[in-house]
Amino acid sequence: MTAYRDTRGRSAQPRAFTDVLLEGIAPGGGLFVPERLPALTVEQVVGLAALPYRRRAAAVFEAFGLDVDAARITAIADAAYGPNFDDPAIAPVREVAPGRFVLELWHGPTLAFKDMALQCMPLFFSQALEQAHADGRTRFDFLILVATSGDTGVAALNGFADRGHTRIAVFYPDAGVSALQQRQMTTQPGGNLTVLALDGDFDDCQSAVKAVFDDEAFAAELGERYGLALSSANSINWGRLLPQIAYYVSAYADLAAAGALVAGAPLDVCVPTGNFGNILAAYYAKRMGVPIGRLLCASNTNAVLADFLATGVYDISARPLVKTPSPSMDILVSSNLERLLYDLSGDPDLVAGWMHDLRERRRFAVDGETKARLQRLLTGDWVDDETCLRTIGAVYAEHGYLLDPHTAVAWETAARHGGDAPLLIVSTAHWSKFAADVVRGLTGVAPGGPLAGVDDAFALLDRVLELAPDVTMPPQMEAVRTRPVRFRGRVGAGRDAVEQSLRDWLAGDA
Repeated sequence: MTAYRDTRGRSAQPRAFTDVLLEGIAPGGGLFVPERLPALTVEQVVGLAALPYRRRAAAVFEAFGLDVDAARITAIADAAYGPNFDDPAIAPVREVAPGRFVLELWHGPTLAFKDMALQCMPLFFSQALEQAHADGRTRFDFLILVATSGDTGVAALNGFADRGHTRIAVFYPDAGVSALQQRQMTTQPGGNLTVLALDGDFDDCQSAVKAVFDDEAFAAELGERYGLALSSANSINWGRLLPQIAYYVSAYADLAAAGALVAGAPLDVCVPTGNFGNILAAYYAKRMGVPIGRLLCASNTNAVLADFLATGVYDISARPLVKTPSPSMDILVSSNLERLLYDLSGDPDLVAGWMHDLRERRRFAVDGETKARLQRLLTGDWVDDETCLRTIGAVYAEHGYLLDPHTAVAWETAARHGGDAPLLIVSTAHWSKFAADVVRGLTGVAPGGPLAGVDDAFALLDRVLELAPDVTMPPQMEAVRTRPVRFRGRVGAGRDAVEQSLRDWLAGDA
């Protein structure tokens, strides 16, 4: 069984998988990471092509030595990756241009890559809670607390809706998500959930939610008054990252089986990156033995990661967060970078110091050796808003393939840095979630420019279908049209405002 350690070294006692799944974040703010990664041979990777996706995922999960029975792991994967996805391949790979492949991760119920983890993680969470109740490790139920820049909130609400012994509260930044992402969240059915807009940007939202996890007095209050403990569905929770590793393993198997590359030959991967979890999963797959070559880290105008990879200095002290057409990447504090820094440096004290500097000074600088390792591993670049939208129009005109703005950022980065190896571009969301900017991209309207004759988000969807008549509207988005809005609440910024809103909600449900 694989044990898990704290990136900041504050937790002396190793944890099991089910423990880190329930805890979410380590005491003191660190993140849990496995003490070892499993090793896969090239033969094992390409052999997975003979299996359906759900069995590929189960094989990856079992390789991690989870403290969950193998039959139960298989059952969880079967339930997570089935008819709730609109493509039987679950995570299909499409060749859009010669040597350029798109990994479509948006075939789940909420049309974003977060479904790949959040259709699975709640099932593992329920299993972990059942085991913890049975052996007396906890007597509490759980409150899942989520900060979202858009897609995580939508997918977490869908995955945890009406699950026993859990409640879920999602906070999103006011005016920081697309209109359709907001609609997906505020119309989500379920009796155990709430959704609230929070003043500020995503970093304000994420900081407030993380501060709640650090408040021991509030944790005690939740336990005493409501019988609840806190956990997270953000990618700070290892239970989110594990399912993401599986689709990189699967993609390589598919490409090898299709003859797009020779088994064992390198595959370059380009990931649109905000909180660093998705590209970190690709890094872990590479460490496990998947023949991934270069990792291209694609950022939008909020280019903090690109700058960090170039300089070794992570500096947001004088950098405002910019709202872009790719809102799920509008992030300045990329939480999962901490896991990579721990893996590269091997020193929890260094990591703790860097994270302290980031919190207190809004900047940190890594040592020369860690910087060199980062630069050997990752290539960073960023794409401005105008280029992002122009890419949407150009790719559709040239290839008949419609990108969302996040994937457009990755496509342009891949175009700049592509080499001789086949290149996998990770597509993180369906275009319909960002219809306004897709219309701008197809019509040449500047970022933020007015869209004449369109008065609401659903009219924009219809406009896309007029401009791109060979694409279709997914039924998942059609369903959102008819759902009533359930949540209109708003809260101020900061930990105290979040905690009070949780008290009000839980008291109303008591």
